[in-house]
Amino acid sequence: MKRKIQILLLPIILLLLGCTAPVTDTVTADGENGEGLASFPTHEGYRIYVLDQTGWSAISLYMYGTQNDLGGSWPGISVGGTLQRQDGTTYKYFNVPSQARGCTEKLIFNNSGGGSQLKDEPSITFDRKADYFFKVTADKATAFDGGSTLEVEVDDSPVKASAVKICTLEESERNAWHIYQVNPRLYGSSGVYGKIQDRLDKIQALGCNVLYLMPIYLPGKTKSIGSPYCIKDFKALNTAYGSADELRSLIGAAHAKGMKVMLDWVANHTAWDCAWITEHKDWYAQDATGNIVCPTADGTWTDVAQLNYESAALRQAMEDAMLYWIDEFDIDGFRCDYAHGPTGSKTGPMDAFWKDAIDKLRERKDGLIMLAESDFDKMFTDGFDIIYSRQAKSSLASVFAGQDPSAFFNTYQRLLAKAPAPKTTLLYITNHDDASEASPVSEFRGKDGALAAFVLMRSLNMSTMIYGSQEIAYDKPINFFSTLSLDWTANQDYYTSYSNIISQLGGYYHSWSSTVYSAGPVVMVDYGSNYVLVNTGSTAVEATLPTGKVWAAQPYEYKVVYLEE
Repeated sequence: MKRKIQILLLPIILLLLGCTAPVTDTVTADGENGEGLASFPTHEGYRIYVLDQTGWSAISLYMYGTQNDLGGSWPGISVGGTLQRQDGTTYKYFNVPSQARGCTEKLIFNNSGGGSQLKDEPSITFDRKADYFFKVTADKATAFDGGSTLEVEVDDSPVKASAVKICTLEESERNAWHIYQVNPRLYGSSGVYGKIQDRLDKIQALGCNVLYLMPIYLPGKTKSIGSPYCIKDFKALNTAYGSADELRSLIGAAHAKGMKVMLDWVANHTAWDCAWITEHKDWYAQDATGNIVCPTADGTWTDVAQLNYESAALRQAMEDAMLYWIDEFDIDGFRCDYAHGPTGSKTGPMDAFWKDAIDKLRERKDGLIMLAESDFDKMFTDGFDIIYSRQAKSSLASVFAGQDPSAFFNTYQRLLAKAPAPKTTLLYITNHDDASEASPVSEFRGKDGALAAFVLMRSLNMSTMIYGSQEIAYDKPINFFSTLSLDWTANQDYYTSYSNIISQLGGYYHSWSSTVYSAGPVVMVDYGSNYVLVNTGSTAVEATLPTGKVWAAQPYEYKVVYLEE
């Protein structure tokens, strides 16, 4: 579980792709009379013009999205200058480099002198249009057409590139768990389990063989900030989602389709109104004066209390609670939140707990799947089958922001080496934490980029995860503390593209040895009898493949090829 903390700083130096913030320049004249500019001046790259009606002491701009460094360090870009027009309007403007083309960014206007920011986050995709216009008040930012006809000069001719080998990957038999992460709060405030059950065919058509439900337990209220990871009772359901019988019906329907069901487990902490707080204070970590403490040293997770795994009685109680869901609901595994706990990379009582607990869980049910939300390799030793890789996600996003694809595959090779087969690392393009900051549509330069990133990820020899919402190209951040009724019928063409590519990849044997090539931004993963091609870039490419054939790839195009034996 990750929570975003934004700290506003007054920068000494503001960076924009390695450049210092521009010196303010005021343009007032358009001829001898100095009556103001009649037309917008030409310039390098892009400009964001602002009618500043905030009343702030100093406005600045931060951006995050498909290329997060466009805005430099927080609070980002300073005003580059002002522009006075003949109609009496005066604009402030921010300069954005031409490298922004193809990027989709969320704009956050900041009061640099007052430490505040707008809650509204308008989205902008930089294309040929050179000038973008916003009216910004202290409450919101509103886009409008400023009348500029300037365009950014671009060369649309295809890039020509020849394939170069990146790496060769040895044959490796691994479990291929393809997980669908369900956020129950995206299904409204009633009948949740039934609505999820109604979508099982759609979910399975995405190639998923594991249904993973985010926390479904009774949440705490004391000090609560609405997090589903704040658990009051590990054996009680959050009845807002439905009854125990409705949950059993969902699990049974998934089992009937050959799917496993995994629950989210929060072993590290509890809510402050958990009965253990008063009944077993020694089960919690305490400070020097005997006060129970929250998990993080900086005090950010104040809604939960840190458990103390030095306590044998706590370890037994937690094991008993996990066994309850196997015995009573026949679940098939757990995704374990913050699995390494505050011990981090060190060995400690949390590791001892997992080793013992996982053994006991598997004695109760054979074939149990254990997924650790942790990047630490030691979690494999603790008994987990799958661990996360935030590094792989970040590296993949960088490829779609223009980085050489070899950087991602260097990371991928390291992950393969660290995961003892048949265990795997988990690959994903988003999850509930990442989606709370930006949708994959934003992070991967649009719907086509997000789909191409998924195709490349899904063609590799690892377990993968889809976060429910990405298959319909939901393009806004999702606050997983809040309830939202998503329209699951939206963007059905996009969903069909997802299910079609899964069908095309159905005959792949990802455990076979493979060779990976790149031709500029084009990636080719070659398994010998079949291969997948993905253009990770926003420009057309004429890619000469190792076979000598030329693939004329459109931006973010992908292709699956089966060779005749």
